[in-house]
Amino acid sequence: MRTFLLTISLSLLIDLFQTGGSPQVIEENDIYEKVALTESTTLEVYKGDSILVVMTACAPQCSSCARIYNKEWQLIETVTPPFSSIFPLATIDQENGRIIWTDNDTWEYK
Repeated sequence: MRTFLLTISLSLLIDLFQTGGSPQVIEENDIYEKVALTESTTLEVYKGDSILVVMTACAPQCSSCARIYNKEWQLIETVTPPFSSIFPLATIDQENGRIIWTDNDTWEYK
């Protein structure tokens, strides 16, 4: 599973290693992996008939983007939330491989 994760995030990982970062696997099973790339960035990957990738970055407000790839890592579709949001937040449901979107627009600068 780590092989396909490294394939999709190779450029991110190169940047991390150049700056001294070390990715940490948070959760992992046969079809799902969640990795903390930095303290403020996570990557979720769900491998089924296609590969679903969700990247979430926080600075300080969290926002996500999602993409679907085929098994050859060719982009099939960029997935957008079903609502308008400045800071859409997404996660992958490990049971069925679906994206769960949340509107993360309500926050206060501190």
